[in-house]
Amino acid sequence: KGADVNMTSIFYGHPLSDTLFGAPWEVYLTPGMVYHYSSDVQDTSFEWVLAFKAYYTFPLPWRLRLGIAEGISYADSLTYYEKTELSEKEVRESKLLNYLDLSLDLNMGDVFKSNKLDSLWLGSAIHHRSGIYGASSAFGDVSGGTNFLTMYLQWHGDF
Repeated sequence: KGADVNMTSIFYGHPLSDTLFGAPWEVYLTPGMVYHYSSDVQDTSFEWVLAFKAYYTFPLPWRLRLGIAEGISYADSLTYYEKTELSEKEVRESKLLNYLDLSLDLNMGDVFKSNKLDSLWLGSAIHHRSGIYGASSAFGDVSGGTNFLTMYLQWHGDF
């Protein structure tokens, strides 16, 4: 049985380009803040993320959007799963780690046939922090990481 750990996050996407090396991938700079809730196994902590995220939209009747992000993550204290994994490997902790995100979004305007919801996406993502297999001294030579499966709503448009 896994430990009861939860998080809430908020991210902002600043558009950088409509293409990536000529391919139709939209690119964003995406800073974010993550709040990790306290529980029986961990204290409250904050995590700050700075990443570049690229999206590819599949032109289907219901638009699907694949997202891939790469960046850095700083946590003021480690989550239960990070501490557990590192202690099992007898590796020291690092608050600064590599950040990866893999997401898949579904456009709500297409689902509900509503122009008013055209900028709203329902998505699921893997929020990943790791030391890149111990390959980087910038991340404390940490070998290991954690994954959080997330669900979210994202507004992609003007307010």
